[in-house]
Amino acid sequence: MSIRNRVAAFAAASVVAAGLGVGLGAAPASADVHRGVAGCFAWSYGDGNSSVTVYWHNRCKTKHKLKIKYSLSWTTKNYTAVVGGNGKGHKKFQTASIVSIKDGGRA
Repeated sequence: MSIRNRVAAFAAASVVAAGLGVGLGAAPASADVHRGVAGCFAWSYGDGNSSVTVYWHNRCKTKHKLKIKYSLSWTTKNYTAVVGGNGKGHKKFQTASIVSIKDGGRA
């Protein structure tokens, strides 16, 4: 391979690699991503400016309850989801912060 072809191949690979980074939707450096496991559930969420979305995956074969406790500026509330075996889901909370995420047991 000539030097000209090597330079062209390197340039093309650099453009492809740069394009991949743009499409991945990486979180800004200031955002904190929280991940954890509670019983059957693996969960994650990122601290947002005006909302927070919790993502979960029930890794057990049986249906379980997921219990999320969240805080608004003046009160604490609870959210419960019944998730089938190997089920996934998410919930968006407006102007809230997450207090706790727990496995509520079999449904």
